[in-house]
Amino acid sequence: MKALPLSLGKMVSFVLALVSLLSLGACRAAETPPAGSFVDPEPADYVRLQPIVWEYFYNLKAAVIAGDIQAFHSRYPALASGEDPERGINAEAQRVKSYLGFALIDGDVFPEYYQRFKIKTVDDEIHILTHGLELYVYRDAQGVISKSGGEFKIVLNLQPSAEGWEIVQTDEVTLSEWQDFPD
Repeated sequence: MKALPLSLGKMVSFVLALVSLLSLGACRAAETPPAGSFVDPEPADYVRLQPIVWEYFYNLKAAVIAGDIQAFHSRYPALASGEDPERGINAEAQRVKSYLGFALIDGDVFPEYYQRFKIKTVDDEIHILTHGLELYVYRDAQGVISKSGGEFKIVLNLQPSAEGWEIVQTDEVTLSEWQDFPD
C-alpha cells in the first residue's frame, strides 16, 4: 500500500485542529459550587478574616482556662444569648462548664488543624467553617500532667459592624450532624 502524501498546509491544519479540540476540555468554565456550600476564600478575604478567627479562639481558650465566660461574653455579647448546646448554637458557656472539673494549666487551639477555614455568604453575613483541634493541659489528682480535648467543626457567623465584622452566632457541629455536615 502506498502512503498518500500530505501537504504541509494540511498537516499543520490537522495539528492545530487537534490541539484546539484537546484545549477545549482544559478551558471549560470553572464549576460553580452548589448553593450553600463552603468554599476556599480568596487570598485577600482569608487575610482579612483570619484575625477574627484567631481572636475568637484566643478568647475562648482564655475563658476555658479561667473557668469564666464573663470576659468572653463582654467581647462577644451576641453569643451570650440564644444558647442551645444540644444543637451546638452559642455553646461556649457549655464548653467552659465542661472543663470546670479539670485543674487546667494551659491549652492550645488550632482552628485550622485539619483544613484551612472555608467561607460562604448568606445575605449580608459571612459564615466561616473552622475544622480544628483543641487540647487543654491539666494536672490530675495524682499530679500527673495530661491533656484533654479533641477535633471540632465550628461555624462562625459574622455580620458587618461599624468596626468591620462581628461574630453574632456560632454553630458547633454536633456528633449527630458530623457525618452529614458538608465541608
